[in-house]
Amino acid sequence: MKLRFLKTCGLLLLSLLLIAAVADVFAQQDPAKAGVAPALEGAQSSADDSNFAYSPKGRRDPFKPLIQKKQIIVKKAAGPAKPSRIKGPLEKFELSQYRLVALMVVKGIPRAMLKAPDGKGYTIKVGEYIGMNDGIIKKIETKVVDIDKNGLRVEKSPDRIVVEEVGVDNYTGKVLRENRYITM
Repeated sequence: MKLRFLKTCGLLLLSLLLIAAVADVFAQQDPAKAGVAPALEGAQSSADDSNFAYSPKGRRDPFKPLIQKKQIIVKKAAGPAKPSRIKGPLEKFELSQYRLVALMVVKGIPRAMLKAPDGKGYTIKVGEYIGMNDGIIKKIETKVVDIDKNGLRVEKSPDRIVVEEVGVDNYTGKVLRENRYITM
């Protein structure tokens, strides 16, 4: 068993020495005799050519990133600047399409329940946006009942929601503020 192990180690050692000797011979060989020199000489002579000038025309700058951020150009409108915000579900429909279902006062804050054209109900309060024309809820008015001189019941104001819409007049370019109402 030991004899076989020594023979294989000896053969491996002999083959490594042989490979090292062959590699040394090739490393010391002159490249001009091997036929590699003509190819290298042509490359060196073109690099030494003094008439060559680099032109970056039509090529991209290697120091700029491949993906660049887009610059958004915003044109100013003649009217008021609209704030950039995400529109809510109440801003999908026109004001005339909403129906007032109920009015209530919760902890001293008036609120109203609306039914949208898609069948969904919403509870709203003063200051929320509603309608497609950036309407803001200014007031939620409850019915005011009074008695006149004759003792008859008189309704002074109905249950309604006051919405202020801001627009621009097409002819004059002036900013218009218009109050619209959602009633029962």
